[in-house]
Amino acid sequence: MDEESVYQLPGITVTPPLESPFTGLSSRSLAMPVDAPAAGAGLRETLQHIPGLILQDSFGGFDPPRLTVRGSGIQSAPVSRGVQLSLNGFPLNFADGSFNLALIESGWLEYAALTPGPGAGVPSLGGSLALWSQGGLFSETGSMEAGYGSNRSFSFSTQAGFQSESTDSVFEGAISGTDGWRRLSEQRRESILFATRTPMGERTEAVFQFFGSRPRFDVPGPLSKSEALNDPRSNFARVEMDRPRRETEYGQLGGRLTTGDAEGHVSMGVTGGYHRDDFFQLLPNGISTTRAWEGALFADIQREWDGSALPQKTEAGLLLQGSRGDVRRYQTDGGEKGALIGDNPLRPVTLTLGLDHSLSPTGTQTFEAGASVLAARRKIKTGAIQDESALNLSDAKVAPRLSWEWTPLDGYALTLLWARSYEPPTFDDLLITQAPPPPPPQPPGGVESIGLQWQRADSYEVRLRGDTGPVSWTSGVYYARWKREFLRLQDDEGNIGTVNADRTLHMGWESSLNWMLMEASDYTVRLWANYQLSDIRFDDDPIYGTNRLGGIPPHAGSVGLRSDLPGGWFISPGLFWQAGKTYADHANTLYSGSFGVWSLDLGRIHPSGWEASLRLTNLFDRNYIASTAGVLEEAAGPGQPIFLPGAGRRIEAGLRYHW
Repeated sequence: MDEESVYQLPGITVTPPLESPFTGLSSRSLAMPVDAPAAGAGLRETLQHIPGLILQDSFGGFDPPRLTVRGSGIQSAPVSRGVQLSLNGFPLNFADGSFNLALIESGWLEYAALTPGPGAGVPSLGGSLALWSQGGLFSETGSMEAGYGSNRSFSFSTQAGFQSESTDSVFEGAISGTDGWRRLSEQRRESILFATRTPMGERTEAVFQFFGSRPRFDVPGPLSKSEALNDPRSNFARVEMDRPRRETEYGQLGGRLTTGDAEGHVSMGVTGGYHRDDFFQLLPNGISTTRAWEGALFADIQREWDGSALPQKTEAGLLLQGSRGDVRRYQTDGGEKGALIGDNPLRPVTLTLGLDHSLSPTGTQTFEAGASVLAARRKIKTGAIQDESALNLSDAKVAPRLSWEWTPLDGYALTLLWARSYEPPTFDDLLITQAPPPPPPQPPGGVESIGLQWQRADSYEVRLRGDTGPVSWTSGVYYARWKREFLRLQDDEGNIGTVNADRTLHMGWESSLNWMLMEASDYTVRLWANYQLSDIRFDDDPIYGTNRLGGIPPHAGSVGLRSDLPGGWFISPGLFWQAGKTYADHANTLYSGSFGVWSLDLGRIHPSGWEASLRLTNLFDRNYIASTAGVLEEAAGPGQPIFLPGAGRRIEAGLRYHW
């Protein structure tokens, strides 16, 4: 990683993390340190200043936020595709490309590296998001933190690094929960991570990691626009009857072997894991239970050819994922399992091979060419309920990319990029959920499988980057033509399914600023801000014309100020905002409006290692609509229950000891 890609927090020097092996060389994005707020902060609050990343709260806790990069994945509900995720260099996505953000413990995170768009070279059109905790950085420091606040929310976490003569180890553990700010919105989660690093020779090291997480949370139902703004704590009768909730268990064991020298490195790894997911949904979706064993093989090779007349770099990457699982769907009977209405054994395999080569003919210019081979199979075996034949979709694509980077001055860079990529469907896309007929259910009620073509994007980007010491910034525009975009739709009878759109356009501007306003021996003042303009729309669609796609705010951003004062005191106000009409349907008839939500962190860090903090979110207790529960084709009217209200004012106190 280039030195200009590293951000350093005041008084803290951290080794920069590795990024995805498919991000190319000159096209890589910046690695950003995570500003972890006080105890109780969710994933959206922790990652909200990463440029190009849009997160919208769901229920105001650690439940999965609606995550999108350049409009990718936002059409699924809850969002479970569109971005390739990793934690400490180990893949997090399931073999079919889906993921569950509720598994991630945001309080552990130290670094995040987002490479947006098709230029990432992965089978997710939003790109790749690499997350790193202390367990991946092997810091010798440690901490214990406890928090308590509104709605009987609590959190406890610990991180500790241990070093012996030949081995580095890190342990991370966390438990958190809340009764929720709405009725029937209780949440609980326990997480654990253990990592160890051992030298296997003079130039070789082995890393082993175990990661486990068990989130459980209620799913309070969506509301109409009027209810979300005027009575956001309410619920409707169906929620009281069906008690929707989600319970997940996930465990992953992985190992990685890396060897290298000054000219490059070779890294190879393997993971194995198991996940159980029970999703108790509202009628007509029913109750789904998923059980699956997951496995992955990955490798990363990088080589610098400095001895040649023309400086060159080569990088190759491999990720092979497979799974053996089963999803069953039951009719909802007062919030418990009723009649079995769907049984589908699932057998996904996804392969990604990437190769990039760059040339630097001058000291200020770098040309790069690369490509990824993307191959996938989605096999759904015949279930015990349906009479349909097994579905076996397989395909392979080549995703090329070209880039040019110019660094006319030290600390400044201009990058031009063209890339094409593809994304295969997940099993959620391939399974249509139908409203079951009156009991007893009659075939073929429940779940039917369909075939989808891969979605594709051709993207053009222009990016600028500057780093002059106290000020670092990024700014870039992108234009992408998508074909066969996945639209996961819900009709007025509650049937949910994914279809291929014709053509769509994804355009926008992403920018960020990190500015050390003042710096002295006993105080610092730092400003950070980011802004995303998103213009995601149909391209002369026969039904929707040039309408905007639902679920995506046209303007989104955040800004914050962190002041570290004499005596160890600190104060950090922040603003998270969206502007413009965020449509709930593709017909553009129902929308939520603009909002701005203030937060405030303050406290004191004592030289002995103790830290006391207070966090206030939604400082002025504003009623606003945070996001939508999916996207409609066309809203039935203003009373359509599709909106998720933002959480009210919360106060959380934290106490931390670090060494």
